[in-house]
Amino acid sequence: MKPSLITRFAVAGALVVAAGCADTSPTGDAATGPVDDTPAEVINFPNRYANVAHKCDGHGHRVYSTTRQAPPVVVDDPTCGPAR
Repeated sequence: MKPSLITRFAVAGALVVAAGCADTSPTGDAATGPVDDTPAEVINFPNRYANVAHKCDGHGHRVYSTTRQAPPVVVDDPTCGPAR
């Protein structure tokens, strides 16, 4: 007995769905190393100004981020060496 066209589409659809289930990471991104979840230091400005947060990355850089839609800024900072 030959499978019907609907059966073929159902099997093909199930295979496509199953193929997408292999990614177990929560966001579908590449694997990451250790994550530093310690809080950043926040600089609060008066109303209508962007707040700024900064934090050491542990590799000699300080990262600044703002609440506005702007890319983060990374600067060299010799005080941001590896944790000892």
